Amino acid sequence: MTDRTLDALDQISLADLDPMDLIARNFRVYELTASEIASRLRVDNRFPGDRELRAAVNLARRVLQPIRNEFGRLSPNSVFRSQALECVLKNKPPGWLSTSQHTEGCACDIEIPGMSTLALAQWAAEFLPDYDQIICECFDPGAGPNSGWVHISLKAPGQGSNRKQLLTYLRDLQSGAMVYVQGLRGSVT
Repeated sequence: MTDRTLDALDQISLADLDPMDLIARNFRVYELTASEIASRLRVDNRFPGDRELRAAVNLARRVLQPIRNEFGRLSPNSVFRSQALECVLKNKPPGWLSTSQHTEGCACDIEIPGMSTLALAQWAAEFLPDYDQIICECFDPGAGPNSGWVHISLKAPGQGSNRKQLLTYLRDLQSGAMVYVQGLRGSVT
């Protein structure tokens, strides 16, 4: 185990890392690819290259660590997801290519037990200095404050400007369909 928290992103390489290496004050390399579904179904969820690794380390340092500093212990539901894992999760045939920012190491899904998912998304929008998207996903106030999760993405250095887009993905009670709406909120209207 090596402390790589002060290593510049361009100095971090798959060839030099151990899964237990610290890449942010409270996060280790293995947490960036951890997936119960991948483990259970034996789907390869390793980083394909240094580009995805560095993007995920950037995300851990600039998104996950500030949230952990504020709220205490948390383990992300998902950070990097391989194309193979995306096919399984989205029930797509082998060879289908996902455009999810998770496949680039640029996104995470998180929730904090005991904290409203909507409140976590609102905190992130207010206090994270930069982000590409914050999406309050599958939040249902009727199912309790912890329903759903928060998706936060951050473009890696050199990948362009972040959009600072705020969205909510929830069920439209009139149509019954899941829809994206602008902003962070608990209902379509």
